[in-house]
Amino acid sequence: MTTTAKPRLHYFDMMKGVAIFMVVMGHVLTMCVREIDRAPLFKFIGQIHMPLFFFISGWFTYKATAKGGFRIPDLNSRAVQLLLPMVVVSTLWIWYFPHSGLQSPLDSTFAGLWGDTWKNGYWFTITLFFIIAVYAALCPLLSAVRGAAGAIIVTAATWAVLYCLKFYIIPAEYAVWGNAICLEQITAFFPAFMMGVLGRRYRDGFMAAVHNTWCQTMAMAVLAVSLYVCCWPWEFGLEGGTVTILGVALHVSLALIAMNVFEAWSDRAFAPGRTPQRAARIWEYIGTQSLAIYLLHYFFLFPMGALRQWLVDVNLSLVPLILFAAFWAAAIVTAVLGTVRLLEPSHLLTLLLTGKKIKKQV
Repeated sequence: MTTTAKPRLHYFDMMKGVAIFMVVMGHVLTMCVREIDRAPLFKFIGQIHMPLFFFISGWFTYKATAKGGFRIPDLNSRAVQLLLPMVVVSTLWIWYFPHSGLQSPLDSTFAGLWGDTWKNGYWFTITLFFIIAVYAALCPLLSAVRGAAGAIIVTAATWAVLYCLKFYIIPAEYAVWGNAICLEQITAFFPAFMMGVLGRRYRDGFMAAVHNTWCQTMAMAVLAVSLYVCCWPWEFGLEGGTVTILGVALHVSLALIAMNVFEAWSDRAFAPGRTPQRAARIWEYIGTQSLAIYLLHYFFLFPMGALRQWLVDVNLSLVPLILFAAFWAAAIVTAVLGTVRLLEPSHLLTLLLTGKKIKKQV
């Protein structure tokens, strides 16, 4: 008896590839060249890349039970994949950072690792793990409700609880505990993760929205407005809680647009009977290594403060910044990918430093 392998969804890997490249571009601007965080490019990048990762993570976390319910994810395996390398690599970063010559807006110490909300830059892995844990607790309830409407209500209610905990319930003197578990990021990105979960669960309806012209038009309008407001909230007198609510609209519209763009690109690039487009294959490969790039790219950042004045002189304009950040991000990603290949013979180091388990060849 033979089994047919599921067709690979190239567009998700391509999406991850572009998103992780944007992460490195952002860090080129904010760490290699300091004090230009006000640049529009940095603000745009900061609002776009992480919602895509949480959306994709939700999509692939969802599994159905034999009876059609929501299968509880294996938290042990996710801890090995996410928390173990986060602890190992961030510990190495704390040791390396004073010798790097870099300046960082983050607290790159053990106190910063456990007490600061940004975890020395390694907040994504721990935030994703806690969001998956929340989702695991919700699975029985999600399985009990009927249809997409019931699942959306459960998701909205859970997010409302997280929102109230973050902005109204936890006293200021206990805020450090919220920082320790990345409550701010959990609240911000839980809706994007659950959109991925429910998008896959109710795929027909979700993809119908993705392919609907009017839905895409509305999503573009919402994205444009919410992106501007979330990047410059002080122009509208908005505070963190309101910006978090607007962030949900941004993340939903972004996911709809990204799915439409990357699916269409994938269909052209990997059309049956044709040689896959080289550019698409490159982005796909980068996407398959996105977690390793996220974990290791900090070690390949280097000081470029001498170039700061030139960037300021061009008024931090979008095109020069894109070209500058993309050039150095490409070099840094290439160095990380080379390191990953060097690590592959050691299954233990690969697991500890990249979170990837290498299957033994039979």
